Amino acid sequence: MQIEIKNKLSDNELFRIKRMKEVIKTTHPHGHKEYLEIIYLTQGEGLHQIDHHRFPVSGNSIYLVMPGQIHNWELTAIPKGYVIMVQKDFLLGHPLYDALFQTFPLTFSSGYILETTAAIVQGIFESIENEFASRKPNYQAVIQTYLLLLFNLLKREAHSGISQPEPPLLKSFFELVALHYKTMHEVAWYAAELNVTAKTLNANCRRFLDKTAGAVINEKLTTESKRMLLYSQANMGEIAYELAFTDPSHFNKFFKRQTGVLPSVYRKGIS
Repeated sequence: MQIEIKNKLSDNELFRIKRMKEVIKTTHPHGHKEYLEIIYLTQGEGLHQIDHHRFPVSGNSIYLVMPGQIHNWELTAIPKGYVIMVQKDFLLGHPLYDALFQTFPLTFSSGYILETTAAIVQGIFESIENEFASRKPNYQAVIQTYLLLLFNLLKREAHSGISQPEPPLLKSFFELVALHYKTMHEVAWYAAELNVTAKTLNANCRRFLDKTAGAVINEKLTTESKRMLLYSQANMGEIAYELAFTDPSHFNKFFKRQTGVLPSVYRKGIS
């Protein structure tokens, strides 16, 4: 299957907010070119798939589609709400930039059902819409401030509390994993690139993430494996080769160890 990459923003357009189209629709899986899409629904029913996660659609829900992610809708009732599109450059130099675009694992979930903040969130989207329409002086800075408030409220919804600052070592580790996870699977290689021992890297991961460095690499590999099984026609051997497994049987063992099922069973179950 060829995945369409959509670009709804013009070359010089860094931000846009619009109302969700009020139509019942099923869309083909597609991605977005280098921008974050934030969808807030006040009503609707159906399913929203983002990568390999399937979220029920309902009122008072927010969905985040990050650059590089693939999503599609299976709506069964008319949706109402807002869609925000944010180019990375719109947040350059802003505290949200690293949290949204430079952090692995992802800081925020792809879907939220708002339990305690729905009224405030709706007010934020209404205010952003008004700022964008009026284009008063400093409107972009005001919108950025509203976005920061929105994402802090999402942290509250996730009951994440105040997180500790991410140490530079882990930030560099995440950047390396994002670049090399397909070809480098060993903790020792990443530790050598970072000029630390594997023990030090694991200790930092355990302290700040409550998981080992190997688990971080494996999560990234598993996510990409699921995406390829879901959205590509590649066979198991091709996927294993793409992800630098020396043999399809090794990929099968890895995937079953991570998920509990063989990749062929996973693909059949989601097709």
